[in-house]
Amino acid sequence: MHIVVATVLSLRILYRRLQVNSALAWIVLLIGMPIAGPVLYVLFGAPTLGQRRLKLGQRIRRFYQKAYHVAPTHVAAMDRIAEPFGALAGSIADDSGFPVLARNRYDILTDAGAILEAMVRDIDAAQTDCCLEFYIIDPAGRVAQVLDAVLRAAARGVACRILADDFGSKAFWRSTWPARLRKQGVRVIRSLPVAVIRSFSKRSDLRNHRKLLICDRAVAYTGSFNLIDPHEFKQGAHVGEWIDLMMRIEGQMVDALACVFNADCLLDEPGADITRATLRARPLGGQMAPLPDTCNLMQLLPSGPEMANSTIYEFIVAAIFNARHSVRIVTPYFIPDQAVMLALRSAARRGVAVQIIVPERIDTRIGQYASQSNYEDLLCDGVQILRFRGGLLHAKAVLIDDGIALFGTVNMDLRSFYLNLELSLILYEPRINTDLGRIIDTYAARSKAVVMAQWSARSGRQRFLENVMRLAGPLL
Repeated sequence: MHIVVATVLSLRILYRRLQVNSALAWIVLLIGMPIAGPVLYVLFGAPTLGQRRLKLGQRIRRFYQKAYHVAPTHVAAMDRIAEPFGALAGSIADDSGFPVLARNRYDILTDAGAILEAMVRDIDAAQTDCCLEFYIIDPAGRVAQVLDAVLRAAARGVACRILADDFGSKAFWRSTWPARLRKQGVRVIRSLPVAVIRSFSKRSDLRNHRKLLICDRAVAYTGSFNLIDPHEFKQGAHVGEWIDLMMRIEGQMVDALACVFNADCLLDEPGADITRATLRARPLGGQMAPLPDTCNLMQLLPSGPEMANSTIYEFIVAAIFNARHSVRIVTPYFIPDQAVMLALRSAARRGVAVQIIVPERIDTRIGQYASQSNYEDLLCDGVQILRFRGGLLHAKAVLIDDGIALFGTVNMDLRSFYLNLELSLILYEPRINTDLGRIIDTYAARSKAVVMAQWSARSGRQRFLENVMRLAGPLL
């Protein structure tokens, strides 16, 4: 029976044409673990959220892109984007439907208290709609002020919706807040609900990792910040307070983000009847706020198993290969595959200054060792690795040369590239790159460089654990 089951599932893996390392890892697991291997594959092996979401997601987003007139930026502005990134921007627009948008204003927020206070102000100012979508909502501490603001907004007639990941927001779902919010008229929706029976048709570990707040058609927030109070969140993990980045945006990008929120909301709302009438009745149907006079070229890139292609992964690899002067990466979870490793090492060997900033400690030991297994190869080729010592650096950004930046929710690991629902902004503005660079400089100042001589002297036990976790990398 074991041989039959392992053979059938291995043939299925070969038929799906996974990446070679992932396919081999699953086949070894199926052969080496007679009972557990097939069960794990059935639960976690297929990166699908179900046929309904795959079929409807693109149609819903396209509907709102037309309804909100998410139109391409004038050709003259696009000429400011250096090649090959202009061509990459066009490819992303073709794949996702989101073109480069110019009329935007932004503020980058780095302090959790300032982020929460700004959110409260904008929710209190909302007149028609208030939409929240977060992987983690933990109602402890100062987060209660944001939820209280949502209650006040609903009481004055604002249409409020909260979409929270079923797994990541366990603390929220177990609290009294969902009942309190629903009583006031807030639509509170579980994103990607987890259930044992459902796990046999949809993977339970595919999560909605997006972070998003939209008020009216006036202002939006996105970035790495979950709706948490770092003073309270995961204090028992002994990794320090979480350090995040969030961008407050006004302008055309608000409507683009609304397209993603509306699609996610419809696809997760139980019993939603997706007709044209239903689509037209979604939030953010009022007038768009006056566009800012500033010109900041931005492009939205949602990613995950609901998308046709792994465009975010392709962009990151292409961007690193095309870097000419510098590559700066900030990420809490750094578990690259062979293509990303090749891009980074190749860039360093041709003289590009490659810098990677990661936390000194993260909240998962498996991820810690899997990440560290890559350090020696990178150090040999001249990549600078800095380990942040001021807490769990949860910010995510990739800066290429002086004019291209990737900002949002994506970690540098295969889970973010392929499995989770993610949300990224590609920023084609030198001034934004400069602003992010200054922030990254403050992270670097609080970090300690990994030195090759010292790293090579680590214990044999640590090397063994790193090598074991490296094998698990394709499955993480």
